[in-house]
Amino acid sequence: MESSVLYRDCRGNSICMVEALRTGIEQGYEPSKEELMMVSGFLGQPTKKVGAFEGRYLDVFSRLVQKNCVLVGDGELCIYSWNPRAYVRYFPVSIDATGTILYIDSKGRVSTIAYPIHRSHDIEGRGVRIVDPIEKAIVEVTGRVDGYPITFYYNPFLKRWIPATRYLLHNMVYMGRQLIIEDHGEIVNPYVRIADELASNTGLYSLLKKYSGYTFTFILEPPEPAITRPNIELFNLEDFRLYLLCVRLDDGTLLTVKESRELLEWSSIPVIETSIENMESLKDFIDKARNDLYRRSYFIRYSNDKYRPYTLEVKSKLYPEAMAVKYQSSPKSLFILASYGYGDKAVELLTEYGDIRSVGRELVSMYNRLEKILSNRIGESVVDNMLKETNLYRQLKGELERARRTQNTSRFIRKLLALSSGETLYEARENLKKILNILEGEK
Repeated sequence: MESSVLYRDCRGNSICMVEALRTGIEQGYEPSKEELMMVSGFLGQPTKKVGAFEGRYLDVFSRLVQKNCVLVGDGELCIYSWNPRAYVRYFPVSIDATGTILYIDSKGRVSTIAYPIHRSHDIEGRGVRIVDPIEKAIVEVTGRVDGYPITFYYNPFLKRWIPATRYLLHNMVYMGRQLIIEDHGEIVNPYVRIADELASNTGLYSLLKKYSGYTFTFILEPPEPAITRPNIELFNLEDFRLYLLCVRLDDGTLLTVKESRELLEWSSIPVIETSIENMESLKDFIDKARNDLYRRSYFIRYSNDKYRPYTLEVKSKLYPEAMAVKYQSSPKSLFILASYGYGDKAVELLTEYGDIRSVGRELVSMYNRLEKILSNRIGESVVDNMLKETNLYRQLKGELERARRTQNTSRFIRKLLALSSGETLYEARENLKKILNILEGEK
C-alpha cells in the first residue's frame, strides 16, 4: 500500500492520518522514517520508531482524547473530542479533537466524514505564543456567540445532513456519567434535536444540499448564555438561534467566517472590524477584550495555514461575572465588577424587577465606602476586630497580612465580600451593613 492511498480520504485531518497509519501498521504496512516522523508529530511527539508511535497513540487516545463509536455499515463511525477532565495541550490531534467524525471500515480504511473547526489557542494556556502581526498577518477577528458548537455534515448511512455536538453523535447521550447509544436512525442528543428541528424549519437543509463533503460548524445560541448552564429543554424552539461559525471545504480547507458567510448566505457570528497591525495594537485589543462585559471571548485568526490556521482566543475575565449578575443577580459577581470599576454597569445588568436595581445601587455605594475605609485603615486593629466579629479572621488572616505588606487592598476586599456576601442581594446588604458599622463605629 502507498501512503497516498493510506491517507487519501483524510482531507488533512490529523486524527484521520494517525488512525490510518495505525491501522495500516496493524495490517503490515511499513512506513518510511520520514512518514512516521510526520504522522507521529501530529500526536505531539515525533519519532522514527513504530513502537514509540504506538505507545504515544495509546497514551493520547486513552487519557486525552475521547473516542465514541457506533457500529454502522461494515465498520465504525467515531467522533473524537478532547477529554474535558484533561489539561488542554496543543498539538495537531488535540487541536482537531473538536468533534472530528471518522469512518473506519472492516478493512481498516479510514475516511474523514466531518471535520469541524479546530481548537483555538487560549492566550492564558501554557506555552501559547502571542504572534506579532508583523511576523504573521491577522486575517480576521471575530466575537464569540455564547452557545454550543454544532457540526452539520452529510451522513452517508442515513443519506441526509445531520448535526452532531462537539462530543457526541446524534444517537448518543450521557445519563449521568454513562454514555447511552441508541439506534443510528434515532436522535437522542437534545442539542442535536433542537439544531435539527431549527435546520428543518428555517430551510437550512435546503441550502446545504449542494455541499456534499463540506463540514459546517454553527453555534446554537440558547435564550440564556451557555456559561450559565441553562436547561435547554425548558425553552421553546423559537427561542434558539443558529449562527454560522465557519465552513470547511471537501479538501479540508477552512474558510474564514466572512468567506463562510458569503458562501452560505446565513447569519454568522460577528466579524469585528478592527485594525491590528503590530504588537502594540494587538496588546491594546487583548487588554480591552479581557475586560469585556458583553462578549465571552474574541478570536484572532492568523494567515498561512490551510487546515489549522493559528488562532488565539482572548477570554474576558469579567464576562462570567456580568452574566451571573444579569441572570442570577449574584451579589458576589456584583462586587467583583465594582472592584474593577464597573459598579454602575453592573447595576444596569440587573433585572428591572421590584427594588432589585435600587438594592444593587446601594450595594455599589456601600462597596465604595468599604474600599475607601480599608485603603485608609488597613493597618489598624479595627480591621482585625471586624474579621473576628464576623467569624472570618481565621480564613482571611493571611490575606490581611498580605494587604498590609503590599498596601494593596483590592484582593483582600474581594475575598472578604466573596465570603460574606451571601446568596442574595438582600442578604449581602445586611452583611455589608454589619461590616461597615463595625469599621465606621471605631474611629
